[in-house]
Amino acid sequence: MPSHQNSAPGTKSAKFVAANPLAPMADPFAGMGDDEKEYQKELSDNLNKRMTNTLEDMAARGSESDHPDRAPTGSAYKAAAQAKEAAAAADRQRTNDTNHRLAMKEHALKMENKENEAGDDNNDDNDNDDNASDGDSDDDEYDDLLNDDSLELDAIRQRRINQMRAAQAQAAQHRALGHGEVRTITQDEFLPECTGSSQWVAVHFYHKEFERCKIMDHHLAAIAPQHMDCKFLRMDAEKSPFFVHKLQIKTLPCLIIFQEGKAIDRLEGFAGLAIDASEPDKWHTGRLQKWISETGAIKYRVPTEELKEEMKRMGIIAKGTVWSGTSRNGFSATRYDSDDE
Repeated sequence: MPSHQNSAPGTKSAKFVAANPLAPMADPFAGMGDDEKEYQKELSDNLNKRMTNTLEDMAARGSESDHPDRAPTGSAYKAAAQAKEAAAAADRQRTNDTNHRLAMKEHALKMENKENEAGDDNNDDNDNDDNASDGDSDDDEYDDLLNDDSLELDAIRQRRINQMRAAQAQAAQHRALGHGEVRTITQDEFLPECTGSSQWVAVHFYHKEFERCKIMDHHLAAIAPQHMDCKFLRMDAEKSPFFVHKLQIKTLPCLIIFQEGKAIDRLEGFAGLAIDASEPDKWHTGRLQKWISETGAIKYRVPTEELKEEMKRMGIIAKGTVWSGTSRNGFSATRYDSDDE
């Protein structure tokens, strides 16, 4: 097929080769009259101007949406968060102030009642009249206080109700998992119980003939209902040789604390529970509670001396507090066969 690359001028092929397809783009107004060129130029300028304005408007809108003060981490968001936090703080302060005023008012009323009761017999009539008027005034003021803070008291009451409901739901869940009592398990049940859904588990390895194991059971039975966050179990060491060997248990009673299925601490015998070193078997439930709380399995705070004196004055006895190493509660202090002595 013949090539037309070197065709002579004037031929049909040369005419096509000489044509420049980009010429209209280089000079869009070529071949037009002056009026038509001016019209086309005005139209092109108008179009370019509108496109430029559109692009600038889009750029402005984009920068506005991305502005840090309008973004979630900008000053507007911070201001809203600070306002919300300030409102919550103000609500807490109002609640505290209301509780404080009510407590002070109740205390003042109690003190005034005590002073009125201590009056002389000769001034009973006058005192009664004065006290009646004062009492009416105090009652009115107390009622006014309650009315003024009714909304705050309702909010406090509702929060307390919600807390109690949540606590009841949590307690029900714990009871469903076997918390709140000391349960006896077998060797086959050990792993499911200790590695299940309970975070904290306390297992007492015991021997049915050891007196000290019975004492430990009695203390744990007093502790378990008070501390629902921890599951309390007991397992016969004589019938659990595999885990006795695996956990290297050599002294009974042995109380092992598990967290998320891992043994983190143990109490062998009554080590560290005695109040007096000369009487190693004499200790009370609070000593065992304190040791367990130090592992993190339960929450327990040792009563202060002032609290103990106040409880003694009011005739209050700590729930579940029993003593070991004495004849109380049917436990004899004669001889124990559990610890290595």
